[in-house]
Amino acid sequence: MTAAKDPPHYPAGMTEVFRAAIARALPSPEQVGESLAHLSARDVQDAADYFSAVLPDFDVALVLPGAEALAGAVADLRGAFVVHAARHPSGFMRLGAPNWTDVQRELRAQSRPARAALFTPQLRGGLDELEVLLAATHQGWTVQGVAAGVAHTNDAGRVRMELQGVPVVTPVMLADTPTGLVFERRFPQSA
Repeated sequence: MTAAKDPPHYPAGMTEVFRAAIARALPSPEQVGESLAHLSARDVQDAADYFSAVLPDFDVALVLPGAEALAGAVADLRGAFVVHAARHPSGFMRLGAPNWTDVQRELRAQSRPARAALFTPQLRGGLDELEVLLAATHQGWTVQGVAAGVAHTNDAGRVRMELQGVPVVTPVMLADTPTGLVFERRFPQSA
């Protein structure tokens, strides 16, 4: 198994606006979720610029609920398709898009397997992300990375993704402490 590579380090100012939006919501996990759900256009663009700069090349943005605006902004910058992942009533995670048949046909017509980036608003336990990764693999796609608006370092999501050989890219890492969520200080090189 190969070790996941750390993304290139970018100046702290690159995601300053996005990080400030999250900082206003600390230490409450509920407020962080609410803040992510109602990001301003500037916050979304700030995060999109960051992800566009650090993510490997991809053809398809796989989107978990709550990350639609961010994934759409990055996909526009990269010229990629947007495919939504949603839980089907059967309980399984399904992929789809308004132009699903066209997306599948165009990606299959390529000379190489399609490359995907998975977008999630918050990476916690990683089970939904793992399910989407498996659904993408079923399509014959290779997931190049997980773009998480916020990654929680006390949860297993990052480890689950990296054990699959999929690096996690995030501008904000949060640690759960007895006083609530705080910016992670143990791994400054990672965010």
